[in-house]
Amino acid sequence: MRRSGCLLAVLLLLAVGCSRSGLRDAGDLTASQLEAAGQSRCSVVKDPDKPLIVEWSGMDAAELEARLLRGVVAVRYEDCAMEVLRGCTAPGHYSYAQTTTGSQSIHIGSLDELLINIPLGLAQLGGRVERGEALELDMVVVGRYEAPRPAYTAAELSGGPECARATHVVTGVSLGAFRLSSVEDSARNGGGAAFSGASEDTIEVLKESPPNMLEACAQVAAADDPRRNVCTAPIRLEVAPISAHAEALAGPQQFLRPPDLDKREVQSMDLSGSLAAHQAYDVAVKVQADRRATPERHTEAWCTLAAIEQDNPYLTQAREQCDRWRDHTSALRQSEARMILDYDNLRVLLELRGVPVAAQERAAASFLVTHSSLSADAYPRIRAVQRASRRLGRGDRTSLPSFSTAAAGEPPPVDSQIGRSLIDRRSYRKAISVGFQPRWIPQGYALGGTVLGRVNYVHEVGFEVAYAQYAGYGPRWRYILAMARYERVYRPHKVFRPYVGASFGALIPIGPMTCAQGPQPCAAPAGVMTVNGGARVSLTPWLSLVAQGFAGAMTARPFFVGGVSGGIEFTIPTGRDWPQ
Repeated sequence: MRRSGCLLAVLLLLAVGCSRSGLRDAGDLTASQLEAAGQSRCSVVKDPDKPLIVEWSGMDAAELEARLLRGVVAVRYEDCAMEVLRGCTAPGHYSYAQTTTGSQSIHIGSLDELLINIPLGLAQLGGRVERGEALELDMVVVGRYEAPRPAYTAAELSGGPECARATHVVTGVSLGAFRLSSVEDSARNGGGAAFSGASEDTIEVLKESPPNMLEACAQVAAADDPRRNVCTAPIRLEVAPISAHAEALAGPQQFLRPPDLDKREVQSMDLSGSLAAHQAYDVAVKVQADRRATPERHTEAWCTLAAIEQDNPYLTQAREQCDRWRDHTSALRQSEARMILDYDNLRVLLELRGVPVAAQERAAASFLVTHSSLSADAYPRIRAVQRASRRLGRGDRTSLPSFSTAAAGEPPPVDSQIGRSLIDRRSYRKAISVGFQPRWIPQGYALGGTVLGRVNYVHEVGFEVAYAQYAGYGPRWRYILAMARYERVYRPHKVFRPYVGASFGALIPIGPMTCAQGPQPCAAPAGVMTVNGGARVSLTPWLSLVAQGFAGAMTARPFFVGGVSGGIEFTIPTGRDWPQ
């Protein structure tokens, strides 16, 4: 039996001899044996650029998971041995993509099968296989991390002297759950029973990640349940050699940054050319400089110029810009669609009380890393996940609003990343509103106006000044009403927009100052506080009709104040909300 085992090792490793030291009864392979086999052992690897890492220790796997969230990982990968270089990274971040569920079981009964399937595990697992043990690997793959580019150059790496040792960059990671078990093969050790039917076979689970989750991950993934995001153990890496040349291929992520117009390419007017080309070029340059123009508008402007082929001195530049903006628009819309799908899945995941908070936090962090190329200022879903991630980091359970609720609280703003046609826009993100809103109270009225500053669509803070008369006690008292107010707006992007708020201020008498029936009915200063509730009907983003009711208290008779008000309001956008 010793000879047959030695012959098998010779045929498969081509370098391990038949000495007693080369085939021990216990222990792992020695360093000298690995070095002796180094010239040939990687030649039989099934796919050297996609090694399994199921044999990695829990500490190494956890460190890799943390590194994947920080940036593109650089490694040293030689002779079927891999070392993660802690201080070295490549530019960009990984994006997460759900995949079609894949379950696989691998039986490893010999050293060549170990080399073919788990080349990085030869040192840790080779001794077990030599002793006659068989390995069983069960895997469920539910998703993957993908680097923004398929290749990188050595000049792009950053992190100090460690980068000089880098040979590869991790461009993909398969995620899921796995279980690696060792089975005592009685047939190979003289037991005489087949592997599958030997009652004396013993099974030892060497590693399982996540613990006790293999079957659960397989069932959840098969049902397309968002809980499969819990199954995020790294199973297989995809690596690409680091190129020494600057011609490393660029992936689709490069198009997520809007193209710039090189000012050096701007040509002066050539009156010999087509007047239509000059006019189209003038439009394209203006659109390029407009930060509020959508990607579709940029594409239309440059492609219109590129379509003018006769007497067009800008044809080459127009074609280049047209192609760039088409790529950018396509990549951006695809990223938005993936982000919306991932948000909906994450929202359901956070509602599942059976999922640990730590797993929910990892899923939220994965979402933010995946969609880091999209601006949080432009997408309310990303801001909602950022808030949820902070709460999960404190150990608190939380939830995400549905899209309709998120839009009601924070509708998608319009900037260079979102087309105007995608939303019904009835409000500005930041604005100043000026309104004329008379108040009617029992035995009195107030005529004045309001000035409100709007922040983030839903918060409005400002003041109100009005001339008021009250005839409840004898002479008609006259006042100046000055109040500060706050409002919280709901459904801000809709035509009908309710709000609630509060006001506080003072009534300042301006006459008459004589008392009518004694000291109490005298016109005197009074503090006022009210609770307000009402709604706006937005005819346009800048014009609204307003109606509200209010009730509260004051520090002078009659001590209670209440009534209704209504009027018209004009809204002036501020900052980037100026319309085109």
